[in-house]
Amino acid sequence: MNTTPHSVPLSVGQEAMKVAWQIDPQQWTNIIPVPLSVDGDLDPGRLRHAIDTLGTTFPQLRGRVTGGPGNHRLEWGDAPPIPVTEITSPLARDEAVRRAWQTPFDLRTGPLARVQLLTGPDWRVLLLTLHHLVADGASVLLLLEALRQAYAGEPVDVPDDPHVLRAHALRSARLAQDTDGERHRAHWAAELGTGITPLTLPAAPADPPRPTMLGDVLPDDLVAGLRHRAAASGVSYVTTLMAGYYALLRRHSGTSDVLSFLPFHGRTLEETRQQVGYFVNLLPVRARIDAADTYTDVMHRLRGQVKSALAHGDLPLPTIMRSAGLVGPQARELTHRSIFQYWHAGLRDGVDVMNLRLDTAGSHAVLTLQDIESTAGFTLAVMVREDSAGTHVLWKDPVGALGEPLLKALATDYQDILWTVAEDPGTPVAEILASPATGAGPGTGPADPVHRDDDSVAVMIGLWEDVLGIDDVRPDDSFFELGGHSLLAESLIIEVSRRFGREVDLSVLFSSPRLAEFTAHVVGPRP
Repeated sequence: MNTTPHSVPLSVGQEAMKVAWQIDPQQWTNIIPVPLSVDGDLDPGRLRHAIDTLGTTFPQLRGRVTGGPGNHRLEWGDAPPIPVTEITSPLARDEAVRRAWQTPFDLRTGPLARVQLLTGPDWRVLLLTLHHLVADGASVLLLLEALRQAYAGEPVDVPDDPHVLRAHALRSARLAQDTDGERHRAHWAAELGTGITPLTLPAAPADPPRPTMLGDVLPDDLVAGLRHRAAASGVSYVTTLMAGYYALLRRHSGTSDVLSFLPFHGRTLEETRQQVGYFVNLLPVRARIDAADTYTDVMHRLRGQVKSALAHGDLPLPTIMRSAGLVGPQARELTHRSIFQYWHAGLRDGVDVMNLRLDTAGSHAVLTLQDIESTAGFTLAVMVREDSAGTHVLWKDPVGALGEPLLKALATDYQDILWTVAEDPGTPVAEILASPATGAGPGTGPADPVHRDDDSVAVMIGLWEDVLGIDDVRPDDSFFELGGHSLLAESLIIEVSRRFGREVDLSVLFSSPRLAEFTAHVVGPRP
């Protein structure tokens, strides 16, 4: 009898993505593009067969989100195959790829992966696009290895076990809600609960704003120097790169209390190591950098901060933020300014992302990974990628909020700081260039809306604060942006129905998640 499940519950992180999509189905924040330039003869028929094999081996890629509040699941029992399309474009390569991957997925219908073979005047790209619900950075390497095997007609030996996905989802819920996560929640409340200042950079956006991506490869002698310095200082190579980045943010923002995010693989259990799925977790890493600090001081301080964050890194990000009282649009505006994405793309034997060979008896093609533009919704994203070609650094201004002049200045200054880290780490950190009061940055949020019933809104605010366990809820806040999830939504509906003396359907909260509009539905005319 076949006992392989055809659906799994969503983890806490996946639930947050589902809610974000429900609020704005056109968003592309949680989409992962994997563009690979093609050199040689790629057989479209063989490619389609290989992608079908991937869809059979990893059926969650074909999945969709089903169920209602409190019971959302990723389901793939009767799902269609992963679509493979061929497109001819007159655009420049990067623009054509960007338009293709930024097409949103429909989580209700799936599939949550697609493949496009894009051909331009003098370029060809194989674009694998994934929704974060079903994959992360480690999954990409597993999928590329499986693609190579399937294209060659070899058996795919990358394992897949949906039971692992189910266990991970249930564990994330326990950590978020039960005593299992108490010590983690206490840590993040202490680490982030007070004194955070926004990272405000001296932006110079274009008019109208336009997305900007700037990439480069660090010089080999700089990389060698940084690796030597890391070994001599008792830190990792990644820590030297992060130390330079944090010093850079201090220099250009004028704040000595620097907060940025770091993706954590989240694969702490052995059975997750080789599993395709969503396990990554974003961790806020906060470091104080004073004028008297040297780069050696910054390296060791960051090493301690990252080590502490990783020790509590199994707690899902939505719960981390809620534990610290950082909920709602204003809190996100305060915190989600910067992310440092480090991806070691050379960790899997047999997968060279800069020279991935797709071979059959009659065709030979070489795929080379291009820049990955996903940003996880941050104002500034920096991706550092290690592979056979070296250390790539990609600076991303996804919505054009910062502007190309600032991005170029950051990229240039970053290399200068890294040279100092490598050659003379006892040097005091670079002086501040910007005043915290003068830097430009995104706005602080919407103005207060007009309320139709102040008394009812006040009562509703009290109920939301009780259920969510937070203070200072505002009429324009969204229940889900405040850290609410399906189980808390059910609790709220029970309390609202009791307090207002009428049955309120759970669907009302999902269709009208902001407090003022939700209240308007609740106190409206009886049916």
